[in-house]
Amino acid sequence: FGHGSAKIGEHRIIIVGGEDADGKRLSSGFINDVRTQQSTPLPYDMPAALVGCRAVANDAYVYVLGGLNGFGGAVNTVYRLCLDTMEWTIMAPMATARRDFAVAL
Repeated sequence: FGHGSAKIGEHRIIIVGGEDADGKRLSSGFINDVRTQQSTPLPYDMPAALVGCRAVANDAYVYVLGGLNGFGGAVNTVYRLCLDTMEWTIMAPMATARRDFAVAL
């Protein structure tokens, strides 16, 4: 529930954050290959657990924006995942905290 997701490449989807069945906020993620129907966990968690975040991707990076933190407050954070190294970078924040919004690249 409340995860961020984006298409990467021709056959893959990245899914990050959200909540598990017990309502615990997640910082983990995985890549699902729809062609092979295999899921691979990301080697590193996002810098923070988020629900209601949004994800968008280009050929090199996935950007995860906004969402709700562990205390239920909206955040203005922007995280970037390098698809080559699978390492996260904290980017400059958005001017306004947001959750459950639309994003496109």
